[in-house]
Amino acid sequence: MKQAVVAALAIALATPAMAQDAPQADQAFDTDAVAQCLSSAQTDGARLDCAGAQQGACLEAVAENQPDAHPVDRELSCIEAEKQWWDARLNDRYTELMATEEARGEERAAALTRMEQGWIAFRDARCAYDRITNGHGTGGAVAEPLCILRETARQTIMLMSYLRDRT
Repeated sequence: MKQAVVAALAIALATPAMAQDAPQADQAFDTDAVAQCLSSAQTDGARLDCAGAQQGACLEAVAENQPDAHPVDRELSCIEAEKQWWDARLNDRYTELMATEEARGEERAAALTRMEQGWIAFRDARCAYDRITNGHGTGGAVAEPLCILRETARQTIMLMSYLRDRT
């Protein structure tokens, strides 16, 4: 059951792929800098500040490597690269917390599953709202993926706090 839940969450966390001709930022996004930010932060609020903190550096690197790419495509590429990084951390924390809760009983594991499913619905609704309310110009195109990145980071940090509290 655990594997099915993790697989379902991974599918639900996925966002539509970017256009084929969009610039690739996976090399430009500094994962080490975000990991260092998280490890040196003293509070969950400070950890949340790590989300998006490397976007400027990523944009500069992508602009340098792909000067003809549209600025919005560059931004979406950097957002997607960081979102994938946070998704991986979220899935790892969820799996770790689920193992702890399963060991403590079926009711706790089921509650964690319901919480995560509710969070996915909340994230999707909130970020769709951001897209609509920032829909002028190119704002909506960037607002929704940026919201998803930030909400994924927030959820990751919350799961990290649950794990700290459980040990």
